Amino acid sequence: MKALKKICLYLLVIIFVMLVNTALFAQEKGIKAIQFSDGSVVQGNIIKINTSIIKIEAITGEIIVREFNEILSIEDYIAEEDASERPFQRHTWELRPEISYIKYEEPGVMKESGFMYGIGASYTYHNNIMIKAEGRYSYGQVDYENSGTIDDIDDYIIEVRGLAGYDFKVSHISTITPYIGAGYRYLNDDMAGRVSSTGAAGYERESNYYYSPIGIETFSQLSNGWSYGINIEFDIFWKGEQKSHLSDADASYNDLENNQNDGYGWRGSVRLQRKGKKADYSIEPFIRYWNIKKSEKENWTSSGVIIGYGYEPKNNSTEFGLIFSIRY
Repeated sequence: MKALKKICLYLLVIIFVMLVNTALFAQEKGIKAIQFSDGSVVQGNIIKINTSIIKIEAITGEIIVREFNEILSIEDYIAEEDASERPFQRHTWELRPEISYIKYEEPGVMKESGFMYGIGASYTYHNNIMIKAEGRYSYGQVDYENSGTIDDIDDYIIEVRGLAGYDFKVSHISTITPYIGAGYRYLNDDMAGRVSSTGAAGYERESNYYYSPIGIETFSQLSNGWSYGINIEFDIFWKGEQKSHLSDADASYNDLENNQNDGYGWRGSVRLQRKGKKADYSIEPFIRYWNIKKSEKENWTSSGVIIGYGYEPKNNSTEFGLIFSIRY
């Protein structure tokens, strides 16, 4: 698994370099507005540029050669009539309420399930290059089932992510954006002070995931202000930290902190969006999945005396639901 993670890390670096090179290439080859010291502006493609000259194929078809030291500035050129046809706004803020059903399972050991209610927010910058920062908070109550049961356990999830990618316009109505990034997910499952139907005492559990998302997002315009998009993502799991507050069940016990080293995640969604006068509105069914392998073992003590060891069993969680978003 460590070899696989190294391969994934190399792939991340390669993909990042490819995205940067693609962005630089696109900026170099795109239509530019070149302003010169005499006040003139030439709009077109740069054919050649060095410390002596700049050679431009103007949008009129004319070939223009000027001295390099006459250049005042070079900027991206977007015709006024094309601005409304951009697939994305330059700066976008989004509010994302969501409802979901989550099922967590340790095969042969226990399972929990219940509904979650959350709110997410994001900021996205698009200028061929895509940069996004996003976060979400989700709360709900789940039911625990083992040899005994506990109902209405408080759970909450906090997740923050940073993404970077590049927008490839594949047609006049469709854009594809591959991306990479970094993410952190925190889950709190609080059974402290609760007792199961068989008399077993519960305790609080904290889960931390550190991962890298690699995904691709599509955007396609339809008629009458409608559009749709598809998102598919694989999550490289780098590290997990699981804290079990066994002292909640018995004050003489130590709290366990187990490291998780192997696992993976994936997620997907489909978005249907309607453009409004002041904001865009969308509905987005989604699924999120994690599969985490058995953790490392840690000593389990009672009043300072080792009585055994504890670990976090192999587990998986599946969450599916709906996101209702408002985009400005």
